[in-house]
Amino acid sequence: MNEITVNVWGKPVEVSVYQKSKSVWIAVGTYMGAHLEVKGSSRTSALSHWQKAAEYKGG
Repeated sequence: MNEITVNVWGKPVEVSVYQKSKSVWIAVGTYMGAHLEVKGSSRTSALSHWQKAAEYKGG
């Protein structure tokens, strides 16, 4: 599992990302007290989806 820093509304947040299967990546992290876990078809996609979910939560 890799730790990646993602900027959410200009604030850095640590997100863990790992490959669950050949075409499924999972990004997991906590933002504003909420546990967010999202899937993507690639590492970049999973991180992007996580960032959008966090922005939605914080917006």
